[in-house]
Amino acid sequence: MIVESMTHAEVYKELEREREAVTAWWRHNLCNQRRRVLKSTRFPLNLWFDYTSARKNRYLFFTRLFDKKMKRILTGVAVPRLTKDGFCVYTSWLADHKLIFPMVLTPHMWKRYQAPDRGNVQKSGIELMKHYFIHNSHGKDTQNNRVMARSVRWNGEEHQACCVNDGVLLGQVVDGIFIVRTFITYEMTSGMQQEEFERCRAQILNDREMYERAKECYNMW
Repeated sequence: MIVESMTHAEVYKELEREREAVTAWWRHNLCNQRRRVLKSTRFPLNLWFDYTSARKNRYLFFTRLFDKKMKRILTGVAVPRLTKDGFCVYTSWLADHKLIFPMVLTPHMWKRYQAPDRGNVQKSGIELMKHYFIHNSHGKDTQNNRVMARSVRWNGEEHQACCVNDGVLLGQVVDGIFIVRTFITYEMTSGMQQEEFERCRAQILNDREMYERAKECYNMW
């Protein structure tokens, strides 16, 4: 079970202990959706699953299928942990059976995403997480999978950056884990940052992998 005293690396080790059992649960429930997939006339098709494991860890699965044969599948996994500062959300992606390196969305990032001058999302807890994952797809590049910019200076500090639909995630990569410290909108960037991030944003918005049926998926929860 995940406890507050764990480090980020320890949390991912805990999740690794039950990876096979949790993956088996997801595959079983995905197979139960086969009839719905065959009847679908529009792809990508997004499916959502909510699961509490035997070790009392909660998993939120967001799965995108790109064809009726269910051969092309992209699955994201989010595991929330409540801390004294708010929710930490541990995420990872499976694409073509390969794990894209994990990302931690910290409580400060969620507060900035809620803020009226940034994400302006009037939700909290699990509902806030659902809103974020429904409305944002993540930028990737060939070298580091998720981070779209090598480095960015923000408030006098050096950050790695990841573009999503609503804005830019800023943080640091530590031991292969992208720890997201804060969230800014595209309007808050300036100079070369603005030009680069707008290019990344256009790339994401045109990506066929983005959530084309977000409203329908949201109603499935």
